[in-house]
Amino acid sequence: MTKVATQKYQSIFRELRDDIVAGRYGSNRPFPSEAALMRRFAVSRHTVLRALRELQSQGLVKRRQGAGTFLTRKARETRRLALVIHGSDYCEIFSPIAREVSHLCQARGYTLLLGDIEFPDPRKRAARVLELVREYVKQGVDGVIFQPIELLNDARSLNEEVCSIFDAAEVPVVLLDSDITPSPGRSKYDLAGINHFEAGRRLADHLRAVGAHRVAYLMQANRAPCVQDRWLGLKFGCEGLPLAAKPLLSEPDDLSAVRAFLRRHRPDAIACYNDRQAAVLVQTLGTLGKKVPSDVLVAGFDDVNYAKLVVPQLTTLHQPCEEIAQTAVDLLLARIADPALPPREVFLSAPLVVRDSTKKMRK
Repeated sequence: MTKVATQKYQSIFRELRDDIVAGRYGSNRPFPSEAALMRRFAVSRHTVLRALRELQSQGLVKRRQGAGTFLTRKARETRRLALVIHGSDYCEIFSPIAREVSHLCQARGYTLLLGDIEFPDPRKRAARVLELVREYVKQGVDGVIFQPIELLNDARSLNEEVCSIFDAAEVPVVLLDSDITPSPGRSKYDLAGINHFEAGRRLADHLRAVGAHRVAYLMQANRAPCVQDRWLGLKFGCEGLPLAAKPLLSEPDDLSAVRAFLRRHRPDAIACYNDRQAAVLVQTLGTLGKKVPSDVLVAGFDDVNYAKLVVPQLTTLHQPCEEIAQTAVDLLLARIADPALPPREVFLSAPLVVRDSTKKMRK
């Protein structure tokens, strides 16, 4: 091959490489065909193939017989990640997790896309989640960390829809705190969080040790699978007790529902699915003339802020927010680097923090 011909295909290679890096090709503008490249550069097919082989050797394109040339995942990298969380208004762990994910992305040279989903209504939150998901796919992201939708009777199908949108765009997904599939099932997506079943069981052991015999669990309907797992763990740990972690399906400030539950079941301990709900329940119990812990023990989950603000301070399970964020980012970057990895779930330790709200009951 002559020097001029060599320089020509290298020039084409460099120009196409620069176009790829600049993001000029994607779902809205596919990579040009060989014929289009021949016309664009006024060269033979042989010269175009030389340039394409060079792009292929650098992992930027892949060629399919009879189908054409396509960008590889490496070529489509944007150095942008997305964080889809929609529960910071009712669950306090997601704000510190979001801050830590943002710091980690910045330190590793990624831009983090984080949309506003602060709607009190669950249906409006879910609609905003789907809107953002489509926006992120259109903008082009390398991967996403996703907190599943909850509090809706069709939450599972909505979560599957979100994940299918990312799947269709070949965007890796790491689930945050909860799977989208109820136990004992398991989805195909990586998951970062704590072992919620084990945390519930550990709390049950503590409540039994301090003298509780009639343990209940406060939660709302259609909560995420992780909330159900906490209840299942608590129920397992309370096996043989009269209530066996009977669920109180109510808002914690619903006076009539809480009053009726107390009169009918007479619990001496109530575990709540998070500290915010436990803090509100303590106030409701006070309004109903019940003191914590002398009349009813109360415990929560999370240990971020609420547990120390309420009087008495709450016994709770500590969620390691920074470590959860680190794990989620690590899982996502590993998944981006190797999409063929088997699904992984990483459960971090959630130590029990004992405070005055479960002070040992009088015999």
